[in-house]
Amino acid sequence: MRSPAGLLSSVLRALTLAAIGFASATLAQAPTQAPAFATAGASPAAHSSVPPPAVLEAGRSPNRAASASPSGPVTVGVYLYSVQDLDFSRHTFHPSFEVWFRWRGDAFDPLANLHVVGARTTTVTLEDRRRLADNENYVVARVDAVINEMFDTGSFPFDQHRLAIEIESPFEDRYVVYEVDKEASMLDPEPFSPGWRLVEFRVREFRKQYPTSFGLKERVGERYSTVIAEVIAQRIGWRVAVDYFIGFIVCVLLCLLGYFIPVNMLAARTTLLTAATIAAVGNKYVINSLTETSVTAPLVNVAVISAFAMVLIYMLTSVRCERIAESGDRARAERLNRNVGIGSAVVYAMLMSFVFWSTLSSVPK
Repeated sequence: MRSPAGLLSSVLRALTLAAIGFASATLAQAPTQAPAFATAGASPAAHSSVPPPAVLEAGRSPNRAASASPSGPVTVGVYLYSVQDLDFSRHTFHPSFEVWFRWRGDAFDPLANLHVVGARTTTVTLEDRRRLADNENYVVARVDAVINEMFDTGSFPFDQHRLAIEIESPFEDRYVVYEVDKEASMLDPEPFSPGWRLVEFRVREFRKQYPTSFGLKERVGERYSTVIAEVIAQRIGWRVAVDYFIGFIVCVLLCLLGYFIPVNMLAARTTLLTAATIAAVGNKYVINSLTETSVTAPLVNVAVISAFAMVLIYMLTSVRCERIAESGDRARAERLNRNVGIGSAVVYAMLMSFVFWSTLSSVPK
């Protein structure tokens, strides 16, 4: 006689086999159906949400610019606060300015499409947005940008650079045209630009045309309305010249002073020679650290070469005069010392005057 546990196990096994047999019989009687997407075309329900293809004008998106463009021209104004970080190694400058727009048409948003040409980075901070009484839209924002610029340092330290901020329309000039707010656009009366003087600020509009078709023949000759705010940055030249060349100036003065020391006092002359050499070498390290002079700076190159030339001439003259004096011809030694001193001073003054004049003449007008 089976135990209750064995009897229960047999009953469960029988029920399991019966369920498996019922399921197999049901599947065998079911009709065979193809998968929903087995046919070449998908079911209508699967593509009911996909719109039919639009027939477009060649090379155009469907009403993109027309629907987003304003009604009439867009008035643009610029108020330049500062120009900082004229970086001659990276060829960039950092302007901060206010820009405002007035236009008609609610679909157009000038800040959403704000494009500063040549900017590596652009930070736009909205300050005000409103609708005016005449139904115009108005928006003003603060812009901080880092813009690419090629600098010519040939006139260092009297160089000046024309800096341009270009705000370009996002669409062709058939859709968006900028007009300059000349009355309100200006340079801040006290612009922040350490080491530089900002002058001759002006704002203008012109139509930019790119040489490429951007991959579409239909876009050949397209033009874009662009507002350009320009300012000239002038280096505070004479102060910079004194600061950067003070070591060379001291070097030359020490060398010229040494010619007044008697020719037989070689130790005293050597002391001045050492001081002049240290001044020239120290100033050379300062000049080498200036990225402004890394490309072309004739005045810097001449100042360096002439200072070390003065040291070399003074050293050779001192040694030669001492030997002549020790040989018993003191008058000849003093005459040679005097002639070399006067000659080197005259040649140095003429050379540096010519280079200074050439540098000042090369400053862009």
